[in-house]
Amino acid sequence: MRFARLSAAALLAWLVAAPALAQQAPVQSQPLAPPAAQPAVGATPLTPPAPLAPPAPQFAAPPPDLTAREALTGAPVPPIKTEATLCVRPVVIDEEVKTWDHLQELGGAKPAWDAYMIGDYVGSVPIFARLAKVGHPEAERLMGVVYYFGQGVPQDYARSLYWFEKAANQGCFGAYAAVSSLYRDGKGAAADLGKAYMWLNIAVSRLPDSVERDALIKERGKVEALMTPGQIEAAQKRSQAFKEKPVVPPDPEDLPVDYFPKSLN
Repeated sequence: MRFARLSAAALLAWLVAAPALAQQAPVQSQPLAPPAAQPAVGATPLTPPAPLAPPAPQFAAPPPDLTAREALTGAPVPPIKTEATLCVRPVVIDEEVKTWDHLQELGGAKPAWDAYMIGDYVGSVPIFARLAKVGHPEAERLMGVVYYFGQGVPQDYARSLYWFEKAANQGCFGAYAAVSSLYRDGKGAAADLGKAYMWLNIAVSRLPDSVERDALIKERGKVEALMTPGQIEAAQKRSQAFKEKPVVPPDPEDLPVDYFPKSLN
């Protein structure tokens, strides 16, 4: 049964609280799921101790399929294919398609991800940081994760929120619920239920009908229950006005000669 592959609990971990990351004690009262032995590349949800989606095989891997509601009944239904949950997409400028593929290769994203998967944060986080500084959305999301958990860097919720929000503003689906969670709990900034609701509303609007979408709606309802009608209306308007602002991948020739260490090329 497809649902066995991504349970409702796992889905929330996938959708609302940053990926589980290499062996580390869970932080008490955190909005993001506590880390487990292996991380999931595109994960981001709200329930603390929940199993997470299977670890991704590569940096910026395609997201898992979604789960049809009928799967909850045991019906043999196929998974829902969607690109709605992608974090890294091609950017079209004047009809020219630009991708992050070459910069990922130059920057050593694959060996960095492999190192990260085994808990080598000293070797991996600086590489993610270089890619994040030039606007790579998945690298920005990962910087949100490492600052949240203090992986190879001092734990810093403000920096975590900064990077998660940069990724979310580009349309990185995996960052939406993480940003919402941090604003909801006042981690990295003053608690802001309006922003928490807004980012969950944006996430909900991106998904087709599915178990994953229903889980986000449930989390949005928990935030909504704490808000006034006026706050809800304002947050809805802000989410409806939201437009993704993807960063155009820079030309490697425009970067400093030694921006990416040669050993990673």
